[in-house]
Order: sequence, then structure tokens, then C-alpha cells
Amino acid sequence: MAEQDLHYFMRGNTAQGLVSLADSIFQGLGTIYVLQGFPGGTEAMMGRIAAALEQRGFSLQRIHQPLDHESLEGIIVTNLSFGIVDGNAWSVNAEPVGADIRYIDLCSVLDTDKLEDSSEEIERLQRQIDTAYEQAYDTFLKTLRIHDDWEKIYIDHLDREAMNTLAAEWSEQYLQPVRAGKRAQIVHRFLGAATWRGAIDFVPNLTDRLQTRIYVKGRPGSGKSTLFKSLAASAELKGIDMEVYHCGFDPNSLDMLIFPELGIAIFDSTAPHEHFPVRQGDQILDVYQLAIAEGTDEKFAEAVLAFKNRYAASMKQSISYLAEARELRDQLKDIYQEAAAEGSLFPLERTILSGIEARV
Repeated sequence: MAEQDLHYFMRGNTAQGLVSLADSIFQGLGTIYVLQGFPGGTEAMMGRIAAALEQRGFSLQRIHQPLDHESLEGIIVTNLSFGIVDGNAWSVNAEPVGADIRYIDLCSVLDTDKLEDSSEEIERLQRQIDTAYEQAYDTFLKTLRIHDDWEKIYIDHLDREAMNTLAAEWSEQYLQPVRAGKRAQIVHRFLGAATWRGAIDFVPNLTDRLQTRIYVKGRPGSGKSTLFKSLAASAELKGIDMEVYHCGFDPNSLDMLIFPELGIAIFDSTAPHEHFPVRQGDQILDVYQLAIAEGTDEKFAEAVLAFKNRYAASMKQSISYLAEARELRDQLKDIYQEAAAEGSLFPLERTILSGIEARV
């Protein structure tokens, strides 16, 4: 029986700009196909390949685009040490040592005369897309500064000793190594992404395979990310494998840890990725109740509301720039679609699928 397919993000539209974790996600793979394509063509081909592999019974890791989560920018075929990635999401810095990297030129199917006729329009659209992204990232940074000020209210009223005790007790209770002397295998991903539709995450999919799920509740600045960093450090020292999920807004912050060997996940379950227990094995851990001075919410209610409203307005503005980038990219895709004959990518798809099937 096939394992459960996984869905996640490799890159993020963040307050630090476009950030990639490809160097971690593709580590250890034997063969990687890098699709050097064009707007519209690459994601369409990626989607068809994923559907064909699923139909053949392969277990997949689907890596979603951070702008439009309904499209893929990467696929990993679980247990076959095989990956496919959009060339726009790839860099030589991400190439795993010893991996067989195969570059496939999808642009060879394009009608260059048609592209030449539209060259000025392509350049104009690309400039506008770049500007929209720059505006989004600038506004994300301003939004983060608002969030930092919001956090300070709770940081100033945080019982750090209580959080240190919680981390130590949680580590002792849950993080028991499966084998002494083993080195931890760690992969870094994004919990969610700021897309043109707003914040999107795949927490239910990523955690559904696990027996124990800890839903961490709290407030900005109540120590959730610091707790996760402490637990991650402890798990690494104990040789426990981990999936480390970074915040799609602030990549320096951690939002979830999964310990596959132990069947455990612990994650930040507050907006914009708020989830609630639905089955046996789900637990809530409320760090506000455990480590924030009593009455803090009430004492600073007016200030908190002001920060919350400013944050929401600024985030909405940031997302609007991403929506603009997506609309412009759709116009760019239409131009390239006109320059690509229908079915022209099918032979290259068959080559990739044959290469995967040959590894079985």
C-alpha cells in the first residue's frame, strides 16, 4: 500500500524577500530533474507528471508554489531518491553533493518568432511583476515590525523560567531516542506560505499520519517559536530525526516540528494557521496560561487591538501586491501559451516518467 502523499512549501514570500529551503529539501536524493521552462508550461507539465505518478501508485511529496498554491514547483518520489524541480526554484547552491542533476530545456518547444514579436510586452510584464514583488516584500517587512511591537507586550510579561521548565519536561516526556548513538536526519520546510489568496498551510495533511499532535496556543511573543527551537536542539542532540517547519512570514521563526520516528508533531496552532483537535491523540498546549502573567490580555486590551488592526491592514496590503503579481504572471503565461504548440511537452514528460519507472 502506498504511503500518504505529503504537501508543503519549499519557498516563501517573506519579510526577508523570497526565501528558499531547497538545499535542505533535496538533500540525499540520487537523481534530480531540473525543468528549465517558461511561465505556464513548467507548472502544467509538473501537474501532469504528478497525476501520472499518482495513477501508477507512487508515493509523492508535492512541493507547492508560494505564489499560487494550486500549482507545483517540485515533486519528490518517496523511497526512489528521485526529485523534479522547477528551474526558477533551483540554484546551484541547492545541488546535493553526489546527486545526478539533469537539466531539461522545455523552452526548446517554443516558437521563437512569436516570442520575438511579443518581446517588448514580455519585458514590460516582467518589470511590473518584479515591482509588485518588491512592494510585497517591503510591506511584509513593515508588517513584521508591527508584529514585533505587538509581541513586545507579551515578551515583557513572559515567565522565561516557566518556558524553560516546559521545554525540559516536554523533551523528557516525548523525545526519547529510538536508538542510541544515531545521528539525527533533519529537513527544513515551510509550514505555510503567503500566497496571492492569503495564508495557506498543509498542517492537516502533514500531521495526519502521526499518532500524537500537540496544538500550541498562545499570543504573539508568548514563547512558541523559542520553545520549538529548544525542542529541536534537544532532539538533534538525542539523534532524533526531524522535519523542521519555518514560518512562511518570518523564516527565522519556527512554527512546527515533526518527529516521524516517534509519531509526534508539535505546532503553532494560532492564526493564520489555526487548527483544533479532531481526534484521539490531539492535545492543546496553552502557553499563555502557563507562562504569561495573569491579566496581561485585559491590561493591554486597547493596545493589543490597535496592533491587531494595524497588522491585519498591512498584511492585506502585502497580499494585494502578490495578487497583482499573479495577475500579471497570468498575462505572461498567455503569451508563452501562444508560442507553445499543444502537446509539444508530452515527449519530454514521457522521458521523465520512463526514467522514474526504470528505478523501480
